[in-house]
Amino acid sequence: MKNKPLRVTDLAREFLRPIINRGDRVVDATAGTGQDTLFLCQCVGETGQVFAFDIQMAALQQTRDILKKNGCDDQVTLIHQSHELMVTTLKAAAVGEQTVKAIMFNLGYLPSGDQTITTQVESTLAALQGALSLLVSGGRMTLCLYPGHPEGMLESQAVIRWCETLEAPFAAHHFHTLNRESPPTLIIIQRTR
Repeated sequence: MKNKPLRVTDLAREFLRPIINRGDRVVDATAGTGQDTLFLCQCVGETGQVFAFDIQMAALQQTRDILKKNGCDDQVTLIHQSHELMVTTLKAAAVGEQTVKAIMFNLGYLPSGDQTITTQVESTLAALQGALSLLVSGGRMTLCLYPGHPEGMLESQAVIRWCETLEAPFAAHHFHTLNRESPPTLIIIQRTR
């Protein structure tokens, strides 16, 4: 374990862990295998709320299974929707602007699923724009990008360009491995006030 390279998903969790408190409201914008949803659930505890989105029922079932196995499913709402509908869906659930402490995006495709089903540039950019309105002051959003496949490369480039245009109160940070070809990268966006 000690000799394995850092993974962007692990880094994302480490950047969020210090700011998430029991009772917070958080979002997993791309539930996937459920690992991030489980992490968020464990951080917010029994009094918190987790909303997890995915367009694939297989991903939501994997997420449901891992939550149930870990006794962490009571405070999680699984939503079979695209992340681009996050704001509309959460507003319908009485989740208002600037009420979410953390939002995680793990873009690309479901590793154990149909790899032709990937997140797309247009829906991801719409989701990111909407997600900004949800973050509380001091909140953070993590974006794991995977430029190693064609759609992932397009999406990564578009997301990075979008992040470069963000203005205050947001700060965007980009972490990537320097000595690998097309490595996964991590972006962290903070709401500073």
